[in-house]
Amino acid sequence: MALQELTIRNFAIIKQLDIELDKGLTVVTGETGAGKSIVLEALNLLIGLRADIDMIRHDQDQSEITALFSIDSLSLVQDWLEQRDLNDETNGYCLIRRIIRRNKPTRCFINDQPTTLASLRELGLLLVDIHGQHEHQSLMRLATQRHIIDQFADHQDKLDKMATLSAKIHRIEQQLANLTQHQSDNDDRLELLSFQLTELDEASILDGEFEELEQELSRLENSQALTDGIQLSIDQLYHNETSNVSSELGNQINKLTELLNFDTNLSAPHELLNSSLAQIEEAQEGLDAALRQVEQDPQRLSEVEQRVDTIINLARKHRCAENELSARHAELQTDFERIQNISNEPEQLQDELNQLTDDYASIAQEVSAKRQIVATQLSTQITTQMQDLGMQGGRLEIQVKPRQSDKVIVSEYGFDQIEYLVSTNHGVPLKSLQKTASGGELSRISLAIQVIISTQSDTPTLVFDEVDVGVGGKIASIVGKQLRRLGSNAQVICITHQPQVASQGHQHVFVDKLQHDNETYSTLIKLDHELRTNEIARMLGGDKITDHTLAHAQEMLAQSAKN
Repeated sequence: MALQELTIRNFAIIKQLDIELDKGLTVVTGETGAGKSIVLEALNLLIGLRADIDMIRHDQDQSEITALFSIDSLSLVQDWLEQRDLNDETNGYCLIRRIIRRNKPTRCFINDQPTTLASLRELGLLLVDIHGQHEHQSLMRLATQRHIIDQFADHQDKLDKMATLSAKIHRIEQQLANLTQHQSDNDDRLELLSFQLTELDEASILDGEFEELEQELSRLENSQALTDGIQLSIDQLYHNETSNVSSELGNQINKLTELLNFDTNLSAPHELLNSSLAQIEEAQEGLDAALRQVEQDPQRLSEVEQRVDTIINLARKHRCAENELSARHAELQTDFERIQNISNEPEQLQDELNQLTDDYASIAQEVSAKRQIVATQLSTQITTQMQDLGMQGGRLEIQVKPRQSDKVIVSEYGFDQIEYLVSTNHGVPLKSLQKTASGGELSRISLAIQVIISTQSDTPTLVFDEVDVGVGGKIASIVGKQLRRLGSNAQVICITHQPQVASQGHQHVFVDKLQHDNETYSTLIKLDHELRTNEIARMLGGDKITDHTLAHAQEMLAQSAKN
């Protein structure tokens, strides 16, 4: 069971309505104009049909429709809610609410959480299947027609695989399109990187090389000044003929040595001077060594100058410091390899795409073959049901045709074109279901289909609007029995004018139009056995209920209870 409670506020001529619904077949009856169709419209709004402000009761600013569904056994609905964080804390119910306001947008709620109309429509299709007499009834939708065949074929595992492959294929196709779009830019970038890397490879710049070259260049450029300066220091310290530091310091040490015999306090200065003389002599060796190392090599100077200029120009070109060129070289190499891999990616992706497309085509062909077998079986069974339901000479044929194309056309549903063709009278050619069947015929065809697939159906609540239009007597009785049979596997709600159908219900709801204080409004009443007998008697004999019609009504109810 799914739909447990329905609440309607200020909708059309309904002011306030609260009704609890049970499992099995619930029949809805009432006089013409009482408001039976309003209940159907309210349900349509709950499953996402577009609203019209004219539906709001004339003296109110908004309408509100609420439905409580039991979803304990509905795993698809539970998964849908969980994926969108719309679970109810009670974890067994789903509350749908829709508010229609004048001059303001519609508001939709699932378990008291605001949601979109698209989400409401998506959830509604999992909960309620409405078979009405208008263009929005479910059988008119191509998706519903395909779903009927797939339910009967019982190959959901293949459909899931096909949908997964389809998603992967479209993702890779998008990747390939993006790569193709940017391939020209990548080629230009690779060409530039290749040139830059070749230039840097040829330069072969080492870490720390620029700092060493700067030092060497400084020495080479100032070699003459170094030579002159060092030589002058050596001469002044050691080789001056008239006076030099080394000779003078030696003389002073000798004099202090003589004076040490008279004053021992001179020993410390004497030691310091001796130490200084040793350091001066050691400094002379260092100066001599430095002088020998000073190069005056114009050719080497030119080489170093050119090398330094090369590094400076490369650094300027790459907008980095000279000592960062080595790291920049590594970055460019990494970038080159990355883009090169991207350039090779289309070929790899194409190989993967080809394999996925082959896998998809294989499964899609299996699905198509099963659909064609099932379509033949269903066509025969539905045709039989149609004739049992008063459409003598009528027949339905389901055509499953793979799309003709040079390439595999990928969708999550396969590559079949599915069309329901119907003829409602003997000798009349088959035509598209959407263009042929009248409202009542369409409802009976829907009933025929639902009876056949009832054991496979995963929609918990089925609504039929006047499925018995245009039939009576024996055919109406058959329609009622079929609806009752359907109610053993699903919750069925049927709006009817036929007593033969109404008598088959497990529950009976009466729609009444009342007038009070100059107001007109509709209300729903669940009938007990006595009231139900009276209502069926009214349907049998009109406003005047006789003993005969009462007895007939009681007999019909007694007979249906045995079914």
